[in-house]
Amino acid sequence: MKKTLVYLTLAAVLLGACAKAPKTSKNESARRYLESWMHLNHPDAQKTPLGSYIIEDIPGTGAPAGTNSQHPYAQVAYTVRDLAGAVSLTTDERLSKQLGTYNEQGYYGPVLWYRGDNALLAGLEEAVADMRCGGTRTIVIPGWLMGSESTTGTAYHYDTAEEYYEKVSGSAPAVYTITLTDAFDDVVKWENDSLARYVPAHFPKLAAADSVKQGFYYCRTETPSSLKEFTKDTTIYVNYIGRRLDGVVFDTNIADTAKYYGLYSASRKYGPAAIKWYGSEGDYTDMEMTSAGSSTSTSVIPGFAFGLDQMHPHEKGTAIFSSSWGYGSRSASSAIPAYSPLRFDFEIVDKP
Repeated sequence: MKKTLVYLTLAAVLLGACAKAPKTSKNESARRYLESWMHLNHPDAQKTPLGSYIIEDIPGTGAPAGTNSQHPYAQVAYTVRDLAGAVSLTTDERLSKQLGTYNEQGYYGPVLWYRGDNALLAGLEEAVADMRCGGTRTIVIPGWLMGSESTTGTAYHYDTAEEYYEKVSGSAPAVYTITLTDAFDDVVKWENDSLARYVPAHFPKLAAADSVKQGFYYCRTETPSSLKEFTKDTTIYVNYIGRRLDGVVFDTNIADTAKYYGLYSASRKYGPAAIKWYGSEGDYTDMEMTSAGSSTSTSVIPGFAFGLDQMHPHEKGTAIFSSSWGYGSRSASSAIPAYSPLRFDFEIVDKP
């Protein structure tokens, strides 16, 4: 009997040793911390199906954001804070000035978020999906709802909150204050409508229907000295000023203009840029630019090149074009947000 008890005790010990320890999620400590923070600071917050927390909601009265297939584009103004209230990102110009982070050439105001093709992070997609235009929402989003694939940048999308929690390595939670200003399905039409309003207002000789190609306008502002076409392997020289449609200048190779708009850099050499013209078998997309003081040529965006392609010796002119001729869906810099129509003022000059 005593020997039997020894065997049973040993078996129990072995079985206990073989039993697996309870599985712990990689996000467990983060979830516990977030839940404690919410309980302490916002005990009445509304928890969303995916696990974010809405702490303030001012409903809009405009059109609904709808699903990402109904309205793949959302125009939003937003500010991002951590749980301590520190601002890490904002589209608010006044707030940026208060924080001392204001950039004179930077863009402030509503930006476009593309929602289709899993482009928008899951926490942000859930945040805007049931908003209406004109509404403002402040929402605390856990880190595991802000994950994306490291190689493609595609946002992770699963069916349940638990899948996000278990599968996505979370970063720190973020507090987003989002104002939805517009939601629509056709970004090309949206940009072309903007151009159709801008062009007649700034160039009365042009009408909305006077585009050279879809999304591209050119206005001659000073008559050329000749109507001679530039030929293969010609090098022309150009001064230029690049602007957003709100008037902010983001680039120029003219020193006085750079100083006037607060762009001047002592480390940059200013002066006409050299443009090598394309050959008989090429087109404007083959143009390359060599900036003053540089020995290296670079390609230029299609709208810049196509604007020059309209010009003749000593001509002045302005090209205005949609983002499909510029940087498209990517943000080129803090001065040029995604889906940004642009304007370039050109002058063809003699070789310096």
